[in-house]
Amino acid sequence: MASFRLPDKINEDTTLVDIGMEGIYGLTAVYLIRGVRTCLIDAGTRTDVPRLVRLLKELGAFPPNLIVVSHPHWDHAQGIPFLRQEALRQGRKIEVMASSEAIPLLADAYFNEVFDRGPYESIQDVTPVMEGDTIDLGGIALRIYEVPGHCRGHIAMLDEKNSNIFVGDAIGDKLNNNIFFPPFMPPTWEPEAFLSSVNKLKQIPYETLCLAHFGCLYGSEAKNILDEAVETCNTWWQWCERNEDRLSDTNYLLQAMRKEINIGIPDPKPTAFGQRILLGLVSIAGTVIGKRTAIIDKLAFSDPVTWLVTGYRMYKSAHRHS
Repeated sequence: MASFRLPDKINEDTTLVDIGMEGIYGLTAVYLIRGVRTCLIDAGTRTDVPRLVRLLKELGAFPPNLIVVSHPHWDHAQGIPFLRQEALRQGRKIEVMASSEAIPLLADAYFNEVFDRGPYESIQDVTPVMEGDTIDLGGIALRIYEVPGHCRGHIAMLDEKNSNIFVGDAIGDKLNNNIFFPPFMPPTWEPEAFLSSVNKLKQIPYETLCLAHFGCLYGSEAKNILDEAVETCNTWWQWCERNEDRLSDTNYLLQAMRKEINIGIPDPKPTAFGQRILLGLVSIAGTVIGKRTAIIDKLAFSDPVTWLVTGYRMYKSAHRHS
């Protein structure tokens, strides 16, 4: 695959920053753009934001002037309060921008409770943006596109100078060549909006495409991923339908996933020494008992599979009689 998935510059103005989400590299990226003003695309999680601050300081980019939030899910927005507090210690203020539809969800973040990653802080003082708006960073302009489906209030940002588009989670999570999760996460999944957003993205003149989960795609892959995203969404949705009677049994679902979906074997890269030891022990144990893949699947995939199933069930329940 043609992609950049390591923390580094992806073009002369933009750097991929790996927040080490929940102690694992390669799960969640934010993107630092340097114009006359510095801009961060998304802000990571409440628990991982201290590491993000440290990385931004190492890059000489803390505090950024601006944060643009792709959507109000906890892993993209809940780092904002800490970032703002740290900036205020230096007598600086960070402006935050988001879709006007996302603003009430940022202010009342309880809708994230379905992910069980609280507590969630209210995010206030957010500047609204909408389709067609342009954010001028000084030498770099970000054009806003509304791309709902995965979450209400989801936007994409096109860096017109570099023909680089930031799509957040709008088309799903492609962690590597062989692990691609669809975007039907709870609680506001809208399949028709997702398909409309994919079609909109196909009309945008971009050359590289940046995923929050995870990395920057270029060449033919940057275009092909849009059709792949629809196919992936259909595959996982049909998998949920086939296993509808067992959706509360996570262990069963992980086994069914391994049998029915062509998903790669995860290779987690922990950020902390203690976690490296833990994964080493897991690897040894798995070798001894012949179940290493099942053990790693449980560690790596239990949460995303649970969230996908929840998104599926919530949508089906809401539309059962429609």
